[in-house]
Amino acid sequence: MAKRKKVLILTYYWPPSGGTGVQRWLHFSRYLQALGWDPIIYTPSNPEAPVQDESLMAFVPKDIHVIKRDIWEPTQLYLKLTGNAGKQLHTGFLQEKSGSKPSLTKRFSMWLRANIFIPDAKMAWIKPSTKYLAAFLEEQEVAAIISTGPPHSLHLIARNLKRKTNLPWIADFRDPWTQIDWFDQLPLTKWGLRLHQKLEHSVFKEADELVVVSRDMQQQMEKLAGRKPTLISNGFAPEDFTHFEKKQDPYFTILHTGSINKDRNPTALWASLSSYVKSNSEFAQKLRIRLIGALDTSVKEDLARYDLLQFTHFENFVPHERVLEELAACSLLLLPLNNVKSQKGIVTGKLFEYLASQQAILAIGPKDGDAAAILKEQEGTMMIDFDTEVPWLDAINLAQLRIDRTKTLSPYSRQELAKEMHCLLNELVK
Repeated sequence: MAKRKKVLILTYYWPPSGGTGVQRWLHFSRYLQALGWDPIIYTPSNPEAPVQDESLMAFVPKDIHVIKRDIWEPTQLYLKLTGNAGKQLHTGFLQEKSGSKPSLTKRFSMWLRANIFIPDAKMAWIKPSTKYLAAFLEEQEVAAIISTGPPHSLHLIARNLKRKTNLPWIADFRDPWTQIDWFDQLPLTKWGLRLHQKLEHSVFKEADELVVVSRDMQQQMEKLAGRKPTLISNGFAPEDFTHFEKKQDPYFTILHTGSINKDRNPTALWASLSSYVKSNSEFAQKLRIRLIGALDTSVKEDLARYDLLQFTHFENFVPHERVLEELAACSLLLLPLNNVKSQKGIVTGKLFEYLASQQAILAIGPKDGDAAAILKEQEGTMMIDFDTEVPWLDAINLAQLRIDRTKTLSPYSRQELAKEMHCLLNELVK
């Protein structure tokens, strides 16, 4: 019987923190454990998580080794300076209120965030984590290190440990670093930009393996890094859907789960839906729009402009287990992607849960992107360009289909993807 090996996994997001950043390594840790690895999770005890989801604790293996240590972040100082003390900091430049030009204080705070807290607001955790884990690794026989980002400060902790221990290191990028869609919106100085690029390049150069979640990310990172990263996609956990049962929707419910920032707000869709509602009173009587998650102010403004607020129900957050119930009870799932330069490489974990629900999906994004390629393999899906009018009759007909994606979706199960990570680890430590 092969000896079990330990792998140190550095992740900022871990239950009871909620949101999409948790899912990938929560499930990878579970399945790697079944494949002969003993994961050791290193994560903050006091993270600035966008949401809390206690239901995810049920998925954490009881015998997994989790190390939690305090982290200091400037987030609350930033929120205080910007007049938002006590609130959660939304990522992706989510605006909760319409307003005029940002105040001088807010602009200065953003400048500090962009040019001092590099690569991100977790940078103060790099030095103490390196010191603690270097001592920990002297006592523990660990076979490999994995860091997952963002936040990319986790990669710098792993890089420092690599330099001290020479252990094999995998840097897993769930999102890009300098190529992420909102990076160009940061008020960066030339030296700030150079430091970001220098640190990013050091990770590209020193990690034994780079892992990305989409084909476009793989191509873009290969150009920057001068080496080809390994593609291990996001996916879904089949056991989440073991007792999943589609429910009859008495209305025509369009559902979106998760946050919608300004770049993701499908204005053209709202406009075309409004026109269809006004021309079809029977459809108007059945229409329901459900938006679960944080919203940029532009979303509600558009819904008001196009007279759709009367059909819309808002809910800030529901636990992951309830999200599955909501997926079961709708007619059409809405999947808008960010209308940004990195749009072709956006493949969210939500896409796979949507697909696993066996519900019809209306996606908004580039037809030549990675998400479109995945959706094209699956029945009951439609991809519309950002500024294209939605053919609502086709979308309604799509929602009437009996859909079974069991076979075509199986390569994206978390178990299968964990096997790919298992093989990559074995190659590094053999």
